Amino acid sequence: MGSIADHGSVEYPKQCVPLTLQAIDKTKVCETVQERCTELVTSIRTTVIIWVGRGLFERHKLSFLIMLTFQLLQKGSLKDQFDAKLMDFLLKGPIKQVPENPLADWLPNKAWYAVQKLIELPGFESFATNMQKDAPSRFKEWFQELQPEKVKLPLDWKALDNMPFKKLVVLRCLRPDRLTAAISDYIRTMLPYGGQYLDGDSALSFYEIFESSFEESTATTPIFFILSPGADPVKEIEALGKKMGYIANFNLHNVALGQA
Repeated sequence: MGSIADHGSVEYPKQCVPLTLQAIDKTKVCETVQERCTELVTSIRTTVIIWVGRGLFERHKLSFLIMLTFQLLQKGSLKDQFDAKLMDFLLKGPIKQVPENPLADWLPNKAWYAVQKLIELPGFESFATNMQKDAPSRFKEWFQELQPEKVKLPLDWKALDNMPFKKLVVLRCLRPDRLTAAISDYIRTMLPYGGQYLDGDSALSFYEIFESSFEESTATTPIFFILSPGADPVKEIEALGKKMGYIANFNLHNVALGQA
C-alpha cells in the first residue's frame, strides 16, 4: 500500500505500466494536446486507484485514500494548505490534563484536555475561552449535533468551513467519533474525483466487478479470489465464461490445487 500511495517514487511506473497502458487505450480522442494530457492524467489516476482498491480489504480502502490525500496535501498538490503542526495534532490527538473541566455537564474531560493542547497551536489561542465564556450554549448545541462536521462552528470559528483541515483538528478534539466521516468528506472535496474513489465499486454487483477486472487482466496478470465462508466465485466465473463462449468441462476447466 505504501509504495502505491507514494506515487511520486521510482517504484510507481515499474509496478503500474500495464495499468497505465490500459488507461491510455481507454482515453478518448481529444482535439488539443492540453485536453489529451488532462484526459490521460484522469484516466491513469482513476484506473490505478480503482485497481488498488479492488486488492484491499474494505477496512483498508479508506486508509489508502487518506494516505494518498495527505501525501498530496504535503506536496502542495491540493487546494488546502499543509501545516505540519496541524497534521501532527490530527494524527496524534495530544491532550493536556488540567484540574478542572468547566464544561463537565456536557463536554467529556478528554475533549477538554484536547482543547488545552489545541489552544497551543497558532490561530486557536482563543478557542477554549470562546467555548467556556463567550458562547458555551452554542458550542454545546454544535457538540450535540448528529453530524457536527456538516454544521458551522459558533462565532468566528464558522470560517473553518473554508479551512476544512483546521475543522478536522477541532473534530479530533471534540467529536473524534465523527472524524472518519469528516475525513471522507474532506477526500471528496479535496481529491479530484474523490467521491468516485471513495464509492469505488459499491454500486456494482460481484459479477460486474469480476467482468471489469477480467477485461483488465492478461495472461501474466491473473485474478486471485480471497475466499471466505459463504463466498464462492465459481458461479460468476462460469457465467462470464459462458458469455464469452467457454463451457465448463469443455474449454473451461476447474483445476484443483495439486492437479496436473
